[in-house]
Amino acid sequence: MKKVSIQSLVLTAALISIAIVIDILGSAIPILNLSMPFGGKFFGISIIPLAFVGILFGVKHGLIAGFIYAMYNFSADYIVYLDALRVTLESWTGESWGVDKIALLIVLDYVIPFTSIGFTGIFYKRNQTVINMIYGLGFAVFIRLISATLSGVVLWSSSIAYAVSEVEAGNMAPNIATRIFGIFNGNVFGYSLGYNAIYLATTLLVSIFIMIPVYDRVIKRLKIDQ
Repeated sequence: MKKVSIQSLVLTAALISIAIVIDILGSAIPILNLSMPFGGKFFGISIIPLAFVGILFGVKHGLIAGFIYAMYNFSADYIVYLDALRVTLESWTGESWGVDKIALLIVLDYVIPFTSIGFTGIFYKRNQTVINMIYGLGFAVFIRLISATLSGVVLWSSSIAYAVSEVEAGNMAPNIATRIFGIFNGNVFGYSLGYNAIYLATTLLVSIFIMIPVYDRVIKRLKIDQ
């Protein structure tokens, strides 16, 4: 039992490291670093190693791996002191940012979205098939969509309002975000849901496309009976 625990921890750490490397390399490759105007990568395939943690070792390991990756992601985006972060966010949104809003940003934009990838193991543990792997990943991305949508409504609505006002004033060209806002007639919830659904859908589809061919090799080589 001790051997299994040590092995699973080592492999979990290795998969987290792979996720971080993929994220760094993806940011440097023109096609892979395509993203929405206000954040959200179209091909966020760094979630693949995290998804395999949940599949291989269960939800507990998956959630821990996702949380560690979330903290890395937050640090990579905001390597500044808290006060500098507050000033930066206030300049972006034109709103006052206290500790409460920054805490919500960490939870809604990082902790929940990436920790939820650990839920890939929920469906898979019941019936270990490729289809259940897809169900688990879909469920995890759905949770991420809910969290990102709430973040868009609670924290970032002023950003899209500012962008739309700039477009109307002729100071900037329309982009996909402002067009989505127009489609939903200024409804912030509809806009946030549509905005986040676009890049999460592409991430989910590309991740599934990659995971299916490597599924058998990963499972056969790394699977540990719990």
